[in-house]
Amino acid sequence: MTNKVKENYLRRQAERLGLSMQKSRGKKWSVDNQLGYRVIDPYHNTIIQGEKFDLNIQEVEDFLSRRLDEIK
Repeated sequence: MTNKVKENYLRRQAERLGLSMQKSRGKKWSVDNQLGYRVIDPYHNTIIQGEKFDLNIQEVEDFLSRRLDEIK
């Protein structure tokens, strides 16, 4: 599975859980923007994971699967 396909799959999975996944739009790495992903709650406008865009795609997938298990 390519990165873009996995990214789109995880975005849809996050939406089903009432969350949103964002990818950093930055071009240069910095302490506050590590060019990764974060998961937010769009209804409360809060960051759930990855405050500094410090999650990689695997960490997002693990977080969403744990969140799904908590709901079940």
